Amino acid sequence: MTTGAALRFAALMLAMAGAAPAAGQFASSTQDYLSEYDRDRDGRVSLAEYQDKLSEIFRRMDHNGNGIVDLDEFDPAVVGPNTRPISLARHRARLAEVFRRQDANRNGYLDTRELGAPPR
Repeated sequence: MTTGAALRFAALMLAMAGAAPAAGQFASSTQDYLSEYDRDRDGRVSLAEYQDKLSEIFRRMDHNGNGIVDLDEFDPAVVGPNTRPISLARHRARLAEVFRRQDANRNGYLDTRELGAPPR
């Protein structure tokens, strides 16, 4: 999967998770979004929490349960010439890349500002 395809896939995962707040609702939507990911309720999202939440979406997309989202399981709107099947392990590795880019202060966690920021 190319970097562009990986970013489109990550954007799809975020959109399916409700990450994109509606206009005028940024702060409250982002806080709600943080609450969905923040399983230990410490006010921030760790890499594991981020991966676990977005892996729920992966599992819903993996209709046949084989641990791979195959081309026929992708939303047709995001399938392009560079789209390839992706395993759960690879998906989690890609999420780690996105997480690290979003972690602007490099503290190993995402706060509401970082979580709600446009993908980097």
